[in-house]
Amino acid sequence: MYKKILTLLTLIVMIGCSSNPVSVEKVSTFTLQDFDSFVVVISDKSDDVKVSPFTNAGFKKEFSEQLQNLGLTENLDNPDFKAVISLSVDKKNKRRTARRSPYYYYDPFYDDYGYQTDRSMLRLTIYDAENGDPLWTGLRSTQYVDKELKLDQEQISKYVQSFLSELVG
Repeated sequence: MYKKILTLLTLIVMIGCSSNPVSVEKVSTFTLQDFDSFVVVISDKSDDVKVSPFTNAGFKKEFSEQLQNLGLTENLDNPDFKAVISLSVDKKNKRRTARRSPYYYYDPFYDDYGYQTDRSMLRLTIYDAENGDPLWTGLRSTQYVDKELKLDQEQISKYVQSFLSELVG
């Protein structure tokens, strides 16, 4: 009996750890094999002060290299698709207060310690270069460090691989 429960719990943990945290939305007919060339661009929204320029450049370089490894060529002048990287930093939920005349409502059980930080999101969107229509988009949260989104090359590679596994698979 205990072996069955232990086996089931182990299986659940393995499946939960192996799932890819990228949320994907795409056009039903989209396949990467239909394209030959690309260009990678960082969104203007990613110029936020809280996003390190080294992180932006690292994502752009890593996505370009990995797409080239898939057999695509980078073409800055006339690409088949445009891959736009968007990095954003958003405020997490703050403590809720509601005005009750003449006092404010305060919830003493609301844990605001972990909610005073920001969260960062990474989005890759592939647009058709001909007409500008979105073909594929993926969104995932990223690690947020020291009030600034700054990631090293190993972390960037892991995030890019998570997107490419969804893009190719």
